[in-house]
Amino acid sequence: MRKFLLTLATVMMTVTAFGAVKAPVKKNSAVKPGVPGLNTKTFGTLKTPSIAAKSTFTRAESDDFGVITEAPEGKTVTMLGSSNSFYIYYEEVEMDETYGIAYEGVWTDNGEVYLKNPISMLDWDTYIKGTVTDEGIKFDFPQPLYRSVYEDESFDLYVDVLEYTEIDSPNHPDGYYTTFVPVEDNRSIVFTKEEDGSYMMDSEYMLGVTCNDLWQGYGEMALNLLPFNATPTEIPEGIDYDYSYILADEFMGWDHTVLRPIGIGEKDGVTYITGLASGMPEAVIYGTFDKDNNTLTIPSNQFLGKYYNHYIFMMSGEGEIWYDEYWDQDMYSFDISDDPLVLNFDPETNVFKPVMPEGCDLVFVMFNFGNVATYPCEYYAIDRIYSQGKITDFAPITPDVLFVNDIEFMDPDYSYSFEFNIYGDNSEGQILWDTNIFYNIFINGELFTFTAEEYPSLAEEGIDKLTDIPVLLNVGDDIFSGGNYHGVALKRKDIETLGVRAVYIDGDTRAESETVTVNTLGEPVSVSQNNLPTSSKTELFDITGRKIKGSATDGVIVKRTTNSDGSIRIEKIIKH
Repeated sequence: MRKFLLTLATVMMTVTAFGAVKAPVKKNSAVKPGVPGLNTKTFGTLKTPSIAAKSTFTRAESDDFGVITEAPEGKTVTMLGSSNSFYIYYEEVEMDETYGIAYEGVWTDNGEVYLKNPISMLDWDTYIKGTVTDEGIKFDFPQPLYRSVYEDESFDLYVDVLEYTEIDSPNHPDGYYTTFVPVEDNRSIVFTKEEDGSYMMDSEYMLGVTCNDLWQGYGEMALNLLPFNATPTEIPEGIDYDYSYILADEFMGWDHTVLRPIGIGEKDGVTYITGLASGMPEAVIYGTFDKDNNTLTIPSNQFLGKYYNHYIFMMSGEGEIWYDEYWDQDMYSFDISDDPLVLNFDPETNVFKPVMPEGCDLVFVMFNFGNVATYPCEYYAIDRIYSQGKITDFAPITPDVLFVNDIEFMDPDYSYSFEFNIYGDNSEGQILWDTNIFYNIFINGELFTFTAEEYPSLAEEGIDKLTDIPVLLNVGDDIFSGGNYHGVALKRKDIETLGVRAVYIDGDTRAESETVTVNTLGEPVSVSQNNLPTSSKTELFDITGRKIKGSATDGVIVKRTTNSDGSIRIEKIIKH
């Protein structure tokens, strides 16, 4: 059983929002299980180090070379962007089609236009300035964009007009490398206004970031800006959510079931569902419930809001499965659909099951970058939605320690990385809300607090100190998470033992798991200061998640064994 499917991060590897990323699956593309969709193009290592790609650069205290940090008063227009984006990933330049980029433009009374964050992957809150023309908008370059500091050295970054070129290089395996350089005879880019009201950038050139006239690996080509005024679902007051519901996804977990806790509420004939998107747990989608036919209809194309520099939409999805002889296993493809999700409800079992459209093998709920192409950051194949009943035990099960690694040789400021699994359910197999789950770190038996003074990456997130660490939190290279996996990088040099426990916090409710302690070799020391026990607890469930007795039913039974060290084994048993 896996609790945390995906978590939010940044948008830097094909799509890195919503954390442990599933690469986007393009329309009609087949994906081998466990193999990400291949939709990026590598342009080769940059000839010179990219200043923009350095993870430790910071904004200079003074942007006094002309960076525009505030736009004049004017009409603010929200725009949905799509482009061919270029960015740095592991010192390689990658190119990807991106959708749903969050743009904002300000039109002033004197015919000027200010475009915020013109490069989609760099959320610096600065502007470039253009002028309104008969064709649309014209921007003249170069324009200052950002002043950064790296190891006490200042770098001035500009936006400029760039063109593709090949440069001879005898040391390169191909004899040349490819890059973009400033255009000599044209330092302007025009965005032509289209019939649909969007603005389309001249596709011949790149809008790219430079330092000393050298391309820094970030840029946009074929950028399209579409004004839109969508707003997230407005939640009426007085909604009383039932948080016992679980979305079960048998397919996307492959060898196990992915379970996602959600809340369902109803008011004035409208059903509201929250918690579906792990990266935006407070986001809400809506539907209508037909009491005569016990069906819940959820419209597609629902706007959830902005996350970092992207707009996220909930889209319904349809998919198919087929056997591929070459790979010798099942393959699947899916696409977004304009049709609504329709779920049948069984009031006796309190279970929702999807209505499968003709010709489809799977029905998805997808959280998508934009709404014009299949570009998901998170998705679930809906097998069923069921109620797990009232939760009375809020203590999470005990974490699993994975590794303790000596990382001082990599960075002398650090000592060890401590890596472990945190699970999101209690001893009864009920799943707890991940936004209420935290963990504590113990060093030499004492509760440890991260501080911004010792870990500056916390300050960048607006955190002064942190003892209860949210399971969804990623902070630089110091606190990291992905699915059940979590880890911290520590600086203390006197570490003899490391411990971790999971914590559930909701208002006045605080429940803690046992604490697992290991030494710096990763060898077990104790669980809550006792010797590691080896006892286990076995439970049986039917496919709706209800606990059963072994002789209670035929068919598919889920056997769950929970060891007292927190480890879990899930088995599927078919009884006849």
